[in-house]
Amino acid sequence: MVTDFPDLKITAQMLARGGLGHALAKRLGLEPPTPGRRLVKVTLLVIFTWLPLVVLSLIHGHAWPGNVSYPLMFDPVVHSRFLFVVPLLELAQIAVETSLRVQMRHFLESGLIPERQKAEYLAAVARITRLRNAPLVEGTIIVLAVLFSLLIRGVGNLGIKGSSWQRLDYAITPAGWWYILVSLPVLYFFLACWAWLFLLWGWFLFRTSRLDLELTPTHPDRAGGLGFLGWSMASFGLVVLAVSAVLSGSLAREILHGGSSLSSIKYHVIIFVVIVIVILHSPLLVFTGRLARCRFRGLLDFGALIWAHDREFDEKWIKNLGKRGESERLLGNRDVASLGAIARAFEHIDHMLLIPFDKKASLILVLAALLPMVPLLGTSVPFGDILKALGKFMV
Repeated sequence: MVTDFPDLKITAQMLARGGLGHALAKRLGLEPPTPGRRLVKVTLLVIFTWLPLVVLSLIHGHAWPGNVSYPLMFDPVVHSRFLFVVPLLELAQIAVETSLRVQMRHFLESGLIPERQKAEYLAAVARITRLRNAPLVEGTIIVLAVLFSLLIRGVGNLGIKGSSWQRLDYAITPAGWWYILVSLPVLYFFLACWAWLFLLWGWFLFRTSRLDLELTPTHPDRAGGLGFLGWSMASFGLVVLAVSAVLSGSLAREILHGGSSLSSIKYHVIIFVVIVIVILHSPLLVFTGRLARCRFRGLLDFGALIWAHDREFDEKWIKNLGKRGESERLLGNRDVASLGAIARAFEHIDHMLLIPFDKKASLILVLAALLPMVPLLGTSVPFGDILKALGKFMV
């Protein structure tokens, strides 16, 4: 058991929920997190991002049909983003924090990291922790989030004429200003922080892949002992679910108010799912070269071992057939069992993956990407018909 490394639980916490958000939560008495405190934090996020939009729209008569052609309560984008996406991005910290802690410890406890390179490995851990919690980085993210919101929703829509809860012809409503200056920047800040964390984790895996990892070509995970990295991708499922909900809300608005149809956006969904799987697994490609070398070396070493083993087996059991004593029976003999065992070991090596890929984890990510798209069916097919169709499969 490895004991000479720092508390990686705290390190994982700082990676998943560190920075300015962590400092603010600490000031508000919401740290360390408990189920009750997380509920309070999520409630505060909803109050801060969604509730003012409703209150301001109600005050100015822009919440329901009548005064504007596109009222707030009929905008699926707003409700999906601030009642579902932002809280989900906050709660996703639980799964990712646990996953990062397990992965960082397993590199050490499994013996994958050689004793002589543990200091270099821990230096990489400390480096990504400092970068994740650098005030300058998060401050830059906040500024860029506000500027991006102003550019997209403010300047970008100046020439759009029409009435909605966000703007009346060319004038932005009070709810629209809150949306541009507060609500959207909060969403962009969460998304950017998750993107930054993912980039840092990819960089950390790259640094780790440069070490002299003690890979095992016969490991049952068919990834030299790195298979846990593939399964750990599932921890980003909630983040994928949130990002997919952002896209789903925008697609729903296009269908309901933009004249698009469900059939016209199906390729958008397919491309989105493919992009998600490719991006999330791209950091694992840094291990491809090392796994390829491990496989090649294993094939050579075990090829020579099998050649020597099979030659002895042939000498003993084939060429000397009929010359053995009664004590050496073929049926149930360990020599025959070893013949099959060493062949299975060689087959493990021959089928080694060149990336720590896990089918079950990938399936979870695909389902997370597709689940928020299910409500889009209700835009073309009545929800009652969907329930009836599902009921037929249940009986």
